[in-house]
Amino acid sequence: MTSRILALLLWTGAPAAQEAPRLREPDALFLDMSKVNLGAIASEEDKKKTIYLIQLEKARITRKTLKGVYDNAFELYKHGHYEGAKELASKIMAIDPAYQDASILYRAASDLKGSPRPRSSEKKLVEDKFEEGMVLYRQGRLVEAAARWEEAAKLAPWNLKARYWLRKTRGELAEEHFRRGQKAYRQHNLRETLNQWYAALVLNPKLPRLLSAIARVEAEAREQEANEKLQAALNLYSQGETAQALKMLDEVLEAGPGNTKAQKLMAEIRSEMASQHVAQGRALYESRRYGEAIAEWKAAMTYGYDPKAAEQLIARAKEQMRREEAARKRAAELAKEREERAQREAEEKAKAEAKAKEEADKKAAATGGTAPGGPAAGPTEEARRSSQQHYLSGVIFFQKGDYEKARDEWNLAVQLDPGNSDARAGLERIEKLYGGGQ
Repeated sequence: MTSRILALLLWTGAPAAQEAPRLREPDALFLDMSKVNLGAIASEEDKKKTIYLIQLEKARITRKTLKGVYDNAFELYKHGHYEGAKELASKIMAIDPAYQDASILYRAASDLKGSPRPRSSEKKLVEDKFEEGMVLYRQGRLVEAAARWEEAAKLAPWNLKARYWLRKTRGELAEEHFRRGQKAYRQHNLRETLNQWYAALVLNPKLPRLLSAIARVEAEAREQEANEKLQAALNLYSQGETAQALKMLDEVLEAGPGNTKAQKLMAEIRSEMASQHVAQGRALYESRRYGEAIAEWKAAMTYGYDPKAAEQLIARAKEQMRREEAARKRAAELAKEREERAQREAEEKAKAEAKAKEEADKKAAATGGTAPGGPAAGPTEEARRSSQQHYLSGVIFFQKGDYEKARDEWNLAVQLDPGNSDARAGLERIEKLYGGGQ
């Protein structure tokens, strides 16, 4: 768009165009960012604001530049260069279709194009528009009448009649909008009231009582909107939608920080939310889910719970976590020690049994004992004691349900002391319960 605007300013289609205002340097067409303390653009909101500022500045530059182009076009029109005026007005409307002055100039230049007597033709055109306005005014069509007189005043700023009737009609239209606004206000339609009164303000900024009335109704509208949002927040809260209710209350307080009803309701909701998080944290603590309990207590602080009390709860949970972790480590160490001790005892026992058997064999050989299969020699006292120990070990394994190890122990007991009837009875019982099913 900038290149199109520059092309318009540099247009040389007619001599009068050379009277256009001198252009600023290209760099001057943009914001002097060194003079605007925008700071670091860190958030998405900051980016939106920055883009909005740049767009505003671009719009301001565009309006100012198009105004210069329009002045050139009007100069062409005054000097009778209707073709050039029409072309420039057309280019302005291509950039900004809402540029009303350019539209008026375009229509006038089109109507006067090819006129042999420019001055008299311009005067007649303005007079015709003025008369059209008078006809429309008498018919009560004030908006259309004002539009005709505005065209006449734009094309002939020196035409006092058009300016007078334009000002008069705008005043009457402003009064009508003001009356409509009063009617809407009596019907409690605040939005329509403001729409009508703002329309009156545009037409007649000096209308008595208008600004104070607008300010009063705007305050009422804000209060009405706040009450509606407050009611919506109450409904959300009653439905258990506490987060949405708080968000709605934030909007109310953002629009009106002094709204005591919203402040009170927000305090109640936040207090209840904090209590819920504290209670949930205590329940999790009793269930020994300390990490989740800490998260709940931290959440309670965000809703206004006493930070000192929350920190005490969190500290207690962390200490309990530390103690239980230490207890788990100690239990694991003790279990490992017991396992190692049991393994050592088993190895020592096996060695002792092997040594006892070896000694028994040597003694039997020294006393003339027979070879395996012959008459068995009586067991020694030490062999009987060892046999009894194996019997007792077998009983322990049997009680644990480990029948294989129980049978091994009792077999060893019988080998050491064939007369160990308890061990034999245990073997018979295993054969009935376990061995027979194989």
